[in-house]
Amino acid sequence: MEYCSIDHHKDTGIFLANEKKTKWVTLITLVTMVVEVIVGYWSGSMALLADGWHMASHTLALFLSLIVYYLYRHPTFRKNFTFGGGKILSLGGYTSALFLILIALSMIYESFLHFYEVRVIHYNEALVVAAVGLIVNLVCAFILHQDEEIKTHEHGDHCDHGKNKLSPKNHHHHHHHHDHNHQSAYIHILTDAMTSVLAIFALLLGKWQGLHWADPAVGVLGGIVVLKWSFSLIKQSGMDLLDAHDITIDRENLIKKLERDGSKVVDMHLWKLAPGQVGCEIIIRRNQEQKSSDYRDLIQKSFNIHHLVIEVV
Repeated sequence: MEYCSIDHHKDTGIFLANEKKTKWVTLITLVTMVVEVIVGYWSGSMALLADGWHMASHTLALFLSLIVYYLYRHPTFRKNFTFGGGKILSLGGYTSALFLILIALSMIYESFLHFYEVRVIHYNEALVVAAVGLIVNLVCAFILHQDEEIKTHEHGDHCDHGKNKLSPKNHHHHHHHHDHNHQSAYIHILTDAMTSVLAIFALLLGKWQGLHWADPAVGVLGGIVVLKWSFSLIKQSGMDLLDAHDITIDRENLIKKLERDGSKVVDMHLWKLAPGQVGCEIIIRRNQEQKSSDYRDLIQKSFNIHHLVIEVV
């Protein structure tokens, strides 16, 4: 049996960068949230007030993301877990998505209540603050923005033991990081931006057309969209938490390569250990005198696997 494990250090830099971005966004969001809530109460705008409290809950979720990043890079925390505790990033995203669902349901509930209330709304003041809120959200989104999948060519952690250098010609060598903790923070900010746009739209309709029902109507619409995003994030992060089969590795192609010499793959497990880190355990029935190192070399030439256990029978 041959075992090969992960080196975390090269991956950690990406998550440190995400943590730094999240710190700035949390601070900016906190200040804007306080202003929006105060002006929302004063102006009487349900759309603006909903946006403010919505932003408050996002601020709480962003603080949660910062705690998750702190734990992820803390040596004592990582020592307690077999694979370094990297799944806390997915757990952070999952928990944050639960917050989003509560936010969405409260937005819909409050908006329905206001369909039956006649309120005096200070449109001009509310529009100014809503516009500022939107600008802040766009700035935060820009700070957090990065591709959902970050490609890097630093493959020093592939357990090749100095033998196999990965060829840039093979598309499997692009390293993908799915930081659900960062993704959840990004979705929170995009949700805020969307509710700001809807608030502005509702306030303009009320100011120019006298359509006071537009204010709660966009609250319902915004809540539905947030629910959709939340369920999508829960599905993605939940799959990782439950050790779903990893789809970044071509399973059929891997089996085909291993069985090319007449060997037989008896059992195989492919799962995600952490963002960008794949674990693989294989039991192979050899037909000649192959060693586990032969199979390891074959796998490492074509597949980006960080934790590899091979048992030859």
